[in-house]
Amino acid sequence: MEHGLSVLFYIALMLLLGYLGGYIANKLKLPRVSGYIIMGMLLSPSILRILPQSFVNSSHIITDLALSIVTYMIGGSLAYDKIKRLGKVITLITVFEAEMAFLFMIGFFALLLPTLMPNLGPYTSFYLPFVFLLAAMASPTDPVASLAVIHEYNARGTLTTTLLGVAAADDAFGIINFSIATSLALVFSQGGHLSIVSLVIEPLKDIILSILVGILGGFLIFILTKKVNRDSGIIVLVFGSLFLTYSIAEYFKLDPLLSTMSAGATVVNMKIDTNKLFVTIEKYYEELIFILFFVLGGAFLQIKAFVMALLVVIFFIIIRFAGKFSGVFIGSKLSKAPKVISKYLAFGLFPQGGIVVGLALTVAKFPQFHKFSVYLINIILGTTALHELLGPISSRFAISKAGELPSEKK
Repeated sequence: MEHGLSVLFYIALMLLLGYLGGYIANKLKLPRVSGYIIMGMLLSPSILRILPQSFVNSSHIITDLALSIVTYMIGGSLAYDKIKRLGKVITLITVFEAEMAFLFMIGFFALLLPTLMPNLGPYTSFYLPFVFLLAAMASPTDPVASLAVIHEYNARGTLTTTLLGVAAADDAFGIINFSIATSLALVFSQGGHLSIVSLVIEPLKDIILSILVGILGGFLIFILTKKVNRDSGIIVLVFGSLFLTYSIAEYFKLDPLLSTMSAGATVVNMKIDTNKLFVTIEKYYEELIFILFFVLGGAFLQIKAFVMALLVVIFFIIIRFAGKFSGVFIGSKLSKAPKVISKYLAFGLFPQGGIVVGLALTVAKFPQFHKFSVYLINIILGTTALHELLGPISSRFAISKAGELPSEKK
């Protein structure tokens, strides 16, 4: 390690300075995650050079640990009873807003990415896989920013309830889209023969097997924790089972994120009190995981790549919102949702962060994607920073226009 300092020293810096960044962000009325990312950018090898490049390059274990837990928690929001209770409106809107954002991004960047970032490589083996993976980042929404606004203003109403349900569910679609995009990107980046098998059957097979591995992981968590009541014991068994699930999926070249999310969905749908299997982690470990995860994500910033991709960052934000708005409109019409939902809900879905940073870092682990992964990571860091800064403002606008801020109700 550079400078003769240990890995533990840099992890300590990430935790202490990351916490400070989150504290300052809160004081500035911004989400804590914005502070974590900005602090990571400052510490990065391309700005203050406090974190050495060798540490950043070898930090995938931290990303894997964090992502296995984060995706498990996302799966934990997919309780069947909860989804059924939320009803047709939220289900249809979630499907259309997540998928329209994905498709809008593919259509736009497949045409214009070579113009926005010219002369970087062949279209089929460079730009096309790049587009698929970039588009997969458009589906997820960060429910934390919207939740913070709702709690701060004690907002209540139809739009508020719908917003929370949709924002919590579309991360799952993001992970599924990422699994599909990864399979397609591998085919094109390797110059493989295109056929129904390579474009449809192989990706579908990988998704099904990834989900099956996750279901087995969920059953393992259920069996091991069934008679354990100590928080410390539950955390050890859940984390151990998740890391096992993630590593097995990775070993068999499946999608480990889809597997750990499926494990969470399996556990939450067991006919047992699953509160201890999620709340315990959220209470004791969520902030620790988030600090390491987002500070590390920010540390991947490379100024040269970010400047080159700045136009893509701007268009990503615009096209993603256009897809979200269109999807909300279609889903609202099909489900016969109130007019206020079709007009304003998309503004509440503007915030983005969390899982997309992890998806971008996952791309860097594939040697087939190294030719463009640095650009993709810097695009996502840029869009995440802007989404997290502007997201709470956009969410407040949506809730206010819906007339669901108590201070504005007549």
